[in-house]
Amino acid sequence: HTHTHKGVGDTFGTCFGPLSRNRQFGYRLGQGDTMEEILASTTEVAEGVDTSKALVKMIRKEFNGYRLDLKYPILFGVAAILEGTKTPLEGLNDLMTIPMRRESFDESKWF
Repeated sequence: HTHTHKGVGDTFGTCFGPLSRNRQFGYRLGQGDTMEEILASTTEVAEGVDTSKALVKMIRKEFNGYRLDLKYPILFGVAAILEGTKTPLEGLNDLMTIPMRRESFDESKWF
């Protein structure tokens, strides 16, 4: 299989670009605005909001596993912040205190 860096520029732009709707949404969450307040104050779409909620829903439906939040900590942390069950600071603290462990990627399941 050929592995390329397609999409890396888009990812960097989304994460770091000052005009990124997803970045602006996250910045406002970090400033204390709620998801509802942000959505009510703009006509622009931050695709990551619906995408993260849909992914969490799909993972919970498709994968039977214990503590999926430990397997997908960033995704589940973002969803909890969007749902208002965690503050951005709590989400960050959760990520920073996850015990270190070896990770592996079974390429045969994806390609």
